[in-house]
Amino acid sequence: MAAIMKRALATLVVGDRCRHDFADRAAPSFRAYAKAHGLSLVVLDRLIDPSPQGTSRSPAWQKCLLFHHPKLRACDQVLWLDADIVIHPDAPDVFDGLPPGTLGAVEQFSSPSREAYAAALEKTRRHLARNGLSAPDDSTPEAFYRHYGYSDGPDAVVQTGVMVLTPEAHAPAMAAAYAENRRPDSRDMLFEMRPLSYHLLRAGPVRWLSPRFNTLWATALCNHYPFLMDPAFLAAGRDRPDLLARLKAACLQTVFDDAYFLHFAGVGQDMRYLLPPQIL
Repeated sequence: MAAIMKRALATLVVGDRCRHDFADRAAPSFRAYAKAHGLSLVVLDRLIDPSPQGTSRSPAWQKCLLFHHPKLRACDQVLWLDADIVIHPDAPDVFDGLPPGTLGAVEQFSSPSREAYAAALEKTRRHLARNGLSAPDDSTPEAFYRHYGYSDGPDAVVQTGVMVLTPEAHAPAMAAAYAENRRPDSRDMLFEMRPLSYHLLRAGPVRWLSPRFNTLWATALCNHYPFLMDPAFLAAGRDRPDLLARLKAACLQTVFDDAYFLHFAGVGQDMRYLLPPQIL
């Protein structure tokens, strides 16, 4: 009789705002998914590394150290989810067909398709420019890694908000990523994502998951609902915030209905507009 795999769902919730948003929207879906698929749920509520290095950077870097936690280190596989993700009640088992030792993740530049991602990237650059802001030109994986100082980056990028990991196979690469300091920590650098993707893809095989396992609300927002970022439109709706909230909730629900995991990276404030599903 085959041994039962020890699997867990892990996340990190640090800071009052993060705790509130997670408890209000994400946590019920995490609990339901863990129960449905026989996973231990591990919610880390403090920094794994409280040293000056750990506290001087975004808490996002702490995921690189998740296998320092004894319960996670003892697992055969761990699903890491950022805390700004809501899981659809009908989401399938992300571990299905994914052997230990193989990284499971969504490829950033192919989500939801190469054309849609490129379009969203260009629209984001134009939106920033209209507001007097700029961001690195990450139009290719090569440029994405080069901006962190890598001249030999892979031809793909791991979106590190959703990852299926194996302690023995991936902990060394994650530790190597945590040790990187080629660029100052910042949102432009996407915090840990560049070095973590770089080291994980060099560490071993990857199986690219359906983009529905990491549906980015920001991409859908740019491509399908740009009016929700238009200052003139938002100003016009200021007198009827209830209508604006209902409109945003309807747009979010449309995207959520086609997602497995809906990720609010960079737009976490929109989580509150997603109506909680009826989880039995």
